[in-house]
Amino acid sequence: MQTFDFIPADTLFCRDQRPLAAGHSFGRGANWPLPTVLHSAIRTALLRQMGSLPTRKGVDGRARKGIARKVASTKYQWLNLRGPFPVDEKGVMYFPIPRDLVPAVAADCDCRPIEGEESRRPQTAVKSLKIILNAGKNNLPVPLTHLAAPPDKPSKVKLPDWISESEYIAYLIGDLKKLPERKPLWDSEHRMGVEINPATHTAAEGQLYAAEHLRLRDGVKLRFAVSEPPKHKPANPNEPLSLAEHILQLGGEQRFGKVRAVNDEWRLPKIELADGHVKWVLLTPAIFVHGWRPGWVDEAGNVRLRVVDKATRADRRRPRYDNADWKYDETNDQAEKIGAKLVAACVGKPQVVGGWDDQPKPTSLAVPSGSVYYFKADTATEARKLAGVLQGRCKSDFFGEKGLGLGVCGTWQEGSGA
Repeated sequence: MQTFDFIPADTLFCRDQRPLAAGHSFGRGANWPLPTVLHSAIRTALLRQMGSLPTRKGVDGRARKGIARKVASTKYQWLNLRGPFPVDEKGVMYFPIPRDLVPAVAADCDCRPIEGEESRRPQTAVKSLKIILNAGKNNLPVPLTHLAAPPDKPSKVKLPDWISESEYIAYLIGDLKKLPERKPLWDSEHRMGVEINPATHTAAEGQLYAAEHLRLRDGVKLRFAVSEPPKHKPANPNEPLSLAEHILQLGGEQRFGKVRAVNDEWRLPKIELADGHVKWVLLTPAIFVHGWRPGWVDEAGNVRLRVVDKATRADRRRPRYDNADWKYDETNDQAEKIGAKLVAACVGKPQVVGGWDDQPKPTSLAVPSGSVYYFKADTATEARKLAGVLQGRCKSDFFGEKGLGLGVCGTWQEGSGA
């Protein structure tokens, strides 16, 4: 994949799904851009660059079960996205803090200053939730068999929303004990606006509104990666992928910035697993067909994913697009099974994902980033197979190609908060 940085020229306005109208509402736009928003912005910029930006969805696109769906353009449908994540002025990438991390009690806090920090701020002790066998009567949803329980008394200490790559690796191996307090990577900036009359291009009387913008700190950029054109198809000279030094419009209110190529290889936190316990942590939101439970986990908790060679993935997908009567037959699937079960989950409140394109897009409830899923594999070998299909890949049931459902794998211990 090719790595890029997006550098905003000013603030960004990435609002949520709440209505915004002049005169009586407030625009909450200081949100981190969703992968779907960035994917649409990139594809729009590339289509505009080649002079084929459509005005509506009137083209027959890729068929699904033999039925073509209407799309705006068939170009760049191979485009896959990873990110975006913030990168500071030193090149350190940050990721959403896992939701099973909680602050430790005051007695466990290390109040010594951070070595080399001018602010001399103390470190905050943290622990992971304990994963224990469910032995009581409760409403734990099927197929979960274990609870994610607090390891200690509640604390009012607020953890940062993002942690660095090195801290994330320590968390994945169960060795993260302290978090340094740090300045935020961006700020919320409030602005006043007025509605413009489209007929006269003048301000509408009394139609004021307030909007909240996101302003990155000096040196902070948005890092992301995009896929290269597929190698199993002949190169299309009419679809150039030239994002470097390109101007990209991202979010609302026509906010824009410059894209710069990064020489560093795209990487995510990664560890080697030594036993049969696999923890899968979402770095981006995911939309699953069963709500909080992924569609590739059945009602008994069994993982239905298979180990598929990268070279044969396209051949496996092609029949489901071409044949209207295609149905998955598990008995005839020759791909290698994975012996693992979902036993616990730590999921945040649903995140609303929607948008507007000629008309309102369907609204979906996504599992938020930082949510954690705990699997028990039959053996360490099966655990490594499961990590191989989950690590660094987008396993959302919907919009995975647009960057939803990106996750990384770590380890966990039963009955422990380590």
